[in-house]
Amino acid sequence: MIGQAERILELKRLKGADLFPSGGKVFAFTSGKGGTGKTFLSLNVAYSLVKKNKKVLVVDLDANFSNGSIMLNMFASKTIYKFYTGHSLLNELITEVEPGFHFIFGDSGKTDYPSPGIEMIKYFYSQLRNLQDKYDFIFIDTGVGAADDTLSFLLRADVNIIVTTPEPTAVMDAYVMLKLLKQKGYGGKKYLLVNRCLTPNDVMQTHNNFNTAAKHFLNDYAELLGSVDSHEAVSQSIINQELLVKHFPEGKTALQISNLSSSLIEIAQMANIRQTL
Repeated sequence: MIGQAERILELKRLKGADLFPSGGKVFAFTSGKGGTGKTFLSLNVAYSLVKKNKKVLVVDLDANFSNGSIMLNMFASKTIYKFYTGHSLLNELITEVEPGFHFIFGDSGKTDYPSPGIEMIKYFYSQLRNLQDKYDFIFIDTGVGAADDTLSFLLRADVNIIVTTPEPTAVMDAYVMLKLLKQKGYGGKKYLLVNRCLTPNDVMQTHNNFNTAAKHFLNDYAELLGSVDSHEAVSQSIINQELLVKHFPEGKTALQISNLSSSLIEIAQMANIRQTL
């Protein structure tokens, strides 16, 4: 198998290792439930960063319901399944969407899809960290829910972006994600991103409700990264399999996404400053 010998050696080297040193570049997009627009946002924010001359790698970790390739209207000839089964190294699975915008596709419909254990997740991050110098940002788009493997991926990210909508069930699921990260001792930055807002009041009410519960029950909180309104252009871009910020760049939603990417640049710069102190 391609890379199998290297994988075995690396797994031995990592035996007993814990979290990897922070590089300040790995941002995980997560949510407690499906349908929050997590993948839509990660892809569009990534493209917005590329348009600001940043190099971005997006890794789709969804094991069996991956839709990144559908949103990009691309055929996934190589997927992360090959990494998990020892047939490929992580860098061999990178597909160029556009110059500066690279993607590692998830997979769908595999009955034998392996659930990555802790050693495999450490191995994944060891290879991901080796790619850091090539990129300004690395986005991890996790599957929905809070399975043990998903949490293990999140705990090793530099920043966790919890995507929610104003619906009470989505806010509760976002709170549960924060609670689980807290229980696992996550020490990185946490942000809340509110999607599909219908009114200007939605974002502040959602963030306030979320943090009120978080502070009361967890003595924790998540900063507000920003918000994106509900707009028909979003649905249309998904139906057309087009990135909204590329094909509707002048709209309000594209501007909101551009603001999100600017905020991430500031967060990354602050992380770099902290590492050099």
